[in-house]
Amino acid sequence: MKKILLLILIAFLTHSCLVTKNYQEPELDVPTVYRDFKEIDSTSMAMVPYECFFNDPLLLDYIDEALTNNYDMRLALQNVYRSQALYRQGRAGYVPTLNVDASVNSSDFSDNSFQGQQARQGNQSSDGNVPSRIEQYDLTGTLDWEIDLWGGITSNKRATAAAYLQSEAGQRLVKTSIISNVASQYYLLMALDEQLEIAQQAVEARKGSFDITEKLKKAGLEREVAVQQSGSQLKIAELLALDLELQIKLAENAFSVLLGKNPQEVSRGKIDSTFLDREIEIGLPSQLLRNRPDVVQAEFNLINAFELENVARADFYPQLNIGASAGFRSVNASDWISSASLFNTLVAGLAQPILNNRRIKTNFEVAQINQQTASLEFKQTLLTAYQEVNDAWFTQNSLTEQYKVRQEQVEFLDNATDYSFRLYQSGLSSYLEVLIADSNKLNAQIELVNLKLNQLNATVELYRALGGGWNKKIEPASTMLSNEEKKND
Repeated sequence: MKKILLLILIAFLTHSCLVTKNYQEPELDVPTVYRDFKEIDSTSMAMVPYECFFNDPLLLDYIDEALTNNYDMRLALQNVYRSQALYRQGRAGYVPTLNVDASVNSSDFSDNSFQGQQARQGNQSSDGNVPSRIEQYDLTGTLDWEIDLWGGITSNKRATAAAYLQSEAGQRLVKTSIISNVASQYYLLMALDEQLEIAQQAVEARKGSFDITEKLKKAGLEREVAVQQSGSQLKIAELLALDLELQIKLAENAFSVLLGKNPQEVSRGKIDSTFLDREIEIGLPSQLLRNRPDVVQAEFNLINAFELENVARADFYPQLNIGASAGFRSVNASDWISSASLFNTLVAGLAQPILNNRRIKTNFEVAQINQQTASLEFKQTLLTAYQEVNDAWFTQNSLTEQYKVRQEQVEFLDNATDYSFRLYQSGLSSYLEVLIADSNKLNAQIELVNLKLNQLNATVELYRALGGGWNKKIEPASTMLSNEEKKND
């Protein structure tokens, strides 16, 4: 008993010499401001809730519906539940295991066996008869406890906590993606509606032009080639309208699936009345470490790999186990549960791995590689985040200018079409000039709507790239991990 207590004392004394390391945030090359920014402003539109960022009530209802019913969102939630269950198991690593076993053994040994001779000598009754069977009744409780001598159990707990927080960040990443996808698909539907309206107007206008050229040809004032050219332009407009109708059906189907329901018709507003009238504020690059769910997810993945390396390192050292068992054991059922049948055992063991087919060393080497991989992935994710913000910012600014120029072009082409037709009516130009002007006008009108769509999507993409959409500013990953451990201790 004294030796067992001595082993326990040694365990607590050596516990201060942990072989595991504490996680340190990696050194990162974080720029002070984004490219081409001169002023330092910490205000970021990523902190604006999506309910305030979007101003279309229908779109907001669709986003709420998608966040509830979308299957990617529901799968991400299941990943959180799975990681949470594993985290609870990791926290239970400090707790000893306790098992209770009840059994009855009945044996009939041969007369010539050693066990049979001993049993018959010790179990003769008062009348000299030897019972044919020997019975034993057991009720035993067994307690086993592994001492966290080198910090491996603590590191495993931290690893499961990091995996749990990583899954939560993954769920937030899915949420931001769903919000941006729903908004982009909604704007696409409105843009297609606007383009279809333009195409249908072109069909009606070209039908009128086709009728006029046929009448002029019959009157001997125009040639057959003009009729054929006019008919060709009419068919181009009709084909465009048919293609846009197909695109609308397919976009509605895709939008319905985003909402987690069967393909169906989608109610929506008009794109010409849709504006994301919000000042563009992108904040500081360092804020991406807290606002971008994929960056947070990558850092928790790094913490998980770091702690698992600690676990693998601790496997090189001796493992101390303390066990105890107690219960009732008797050969007679009548006095099974009695003080005379009570027994107990206390065991302490220290096991040092020597030869195990290189398993421990290989596990440690793999854990080191996994940590290096996670570190590289974290830095790559952060670098990609910087690029996405810069790309979205430049795209948004460029498209704003392009939209203004395209508006002016449409106005010029509208005037050119009108002037060409008047000159044609006056016999001062050919019908070919009218067709060219009209074709250029239609193309420019379609492109103007595309630019409007791209402009809206660029703003949504910038909001997503900054980490907007999940409406919560979080602490550094190491602080979150510490708080999670304190909350559950």
